[in-house]
Amino acid sequence: MTISLYDAIIPAQLQIIKAVRALVDKAKAHCDEKGTAPEEIIGARLIEDMLPFSYQVKCCREHSLGAIEGVRAGMFTPSLVAPPNDWEGLYEKLDEAKAGLEAVSEAEMAGFVGQHMEFRFKDTVMPFTAENFLLSFAQPNFYFHATTAYALLRERGLKIGKGDFMGVPRMKRA
Repeated sequence: MTISLYDAIIPAQLQIIKAVRALVDKAKAHCDEKGTAPEEIIGARLIEDMLPFSYQVKCCREHSLGAIEGVRAGMFTPSLVAPPNDWEGLYEKLDEAKAGLEAVSEAEMAGFVGQHMEFRFKDTVMPFTAENFLLSFAQPNFYFHATTAYALLRERGLKIGKGDFMGVPRMKRA
């Protein structure tokens, strides 16, 4: 069986984007139920020198749809725009990622294969083929930030589990 670049990336990212959106729903409900100020969750960090929950959610968008946009442009540079500071902003990032990923076609992804692209940040320039950028750089970053967002919520006492992180898997249909 051959798997396409599209199949290796887009369905899994959509699955996790939807799961992260559901985590934001649970975080918001937790704040409402417990009387916790939203900024206590939105600004939560695992450790002082780590970026907050809002940044982790923002980066789920950056390393999914943002990575596709980078491949289209031939260059990806991390966004230095501050992360959202409210629930609506977090939802907007995730909804934008979902809609953008759903608009990517298999043919477009197939056209990326072999294409040169670069990661650039400050003095760092990393050359890639599009598929190696997506599979070995963007995708691991995407999962890192989604996992960190999940871990932040667990650390804050939310009653969530592995299924909340994974979302709905793509099971075989009868």
